[in-house]
Amino acid sequence: MRWKALNLALIFLLPPFLLPNAICLEETYTFQPCLSNNISIMRNNDYSSIEQPLVVTSGFRTDGGQPSDERGLLKFDISSLPKGYRVKLAKLYLYVLGVFMWDGERWAPIPSLARTIQVHKVTTDWIGWSLTDWSYAAFPDKLWNTPGGDFKPATDAVKSEVPRTWNVWTVTRDVKAWYSGESPNYGWLLKDANEGDPTGYRVEYNNWFYVIGVDYSPKLEVTLTAGSSLPKAYLALAIATPTAVAILAIKIARKK
Repeated sequence: MRWKALNLALIFLLPPFLLPNAICLEETYTFQPCLSNNISIMRNNDYSSIEQPLVVTSGFRTDGGQPSDERGLLKFDISSLPKGYRVKLAKLYLYVLGVFMWDGERWAPIPSLARTIQVHKVTTDWIGWSLTDWSYAAFPDKLWNTPGGDFKPATDAVKSEVPRTWNVWTVTRDVKAWYSGESPNYGWLLKDANEGDPTGYRVEYNNWFYVIGVDYSPKLEVTLTAGSSLPKAYLALAIATPTAVAILAIKIARKK
């Protein structure tokens, strides 16, 4: 018991640079998508894709006109992340420019919406710009396996959209798979969970510097951690009061 207490005291007295694995190191990295990898596609419309802003719409028309279902696509290059760490948390941020309801002739702005906007991990690579649309992942050589995009079940969803605020999705699971190499990074698809709405509702998200500047463009925040080899209680004590803990441990050892 005496030597155990003395060893614990010595651990707490060690300076941080001698405890490379003792303190949990964390750092957050922020990424923005390439402009070409930040678009929207419209149901049954293979003539063009929308590049600004990023739009998610639920509508009843299926002839390529408004109001129709529209889905957002975006992709972030995270290859610059340092290797050998663990993805602790990843969040996708999109800034709401405006929300709208179809009034029979046009998209009319409204104060807020309560639509369920889902984010899905894409499973087929795509190009962007005007070379990606409802039918084609990469025109003219690669069709989507399913028109409208190939994707996994929803990773996360938001249920409230208010202009001039951020919508945030937790996408840790997807980023972990990309970071580890478990699956290729083809980005995300955003869609309304209830497409084909008989009225028509629309959310516009800022795309890069569109309208209000790059500070409000889409962003992905990834927090990496180096992990820890000591119990969390020990770490907390070591960081907060190393000298006091060491002295106390030595006194206990002397009494044994």
